Amino acid sequence: MSYTYAHLPENEDIGFDERSYSVAEETLEYNGRKVLYLYVTASGISFCDRSYAPHLANANVKGYIVRWKYGTDEENASLSEIETIEDDGERLAIVQLLRNSRNIPTVNFV
Repeated sequence: MSYTYAHLPENEDIGFDERSYSVAEETLEYNGRKVLYLYVTASGISFCDRSYAPHLANANVKGYIVRWKYGTDEENASLSEIETIEDDGERLAIVQLLRNSRNIPTVNFV
């Protein structure tokens, strides 16, 4: 199944000024195809129970790129066609690649 993905703004800082996180769109080669994922990092995180984490990172895998930035939407965001990754074996292999290459402990398929 494929869907239209609206890209994040390029060269624009988004979010609250006080935040300590960042989001970047990145790609990964897997089995002859490119995979789009969002690399999310945060630092200096305080939790409700007063615990603290100096650094957190995760990846939100969007899927295989079918068509890259083929147009724009009404808000001028670039659009790409993305195919979801449903196969459990492919998902596991992509998780392992991201964990090994980027040291990303948490990988989500969204």
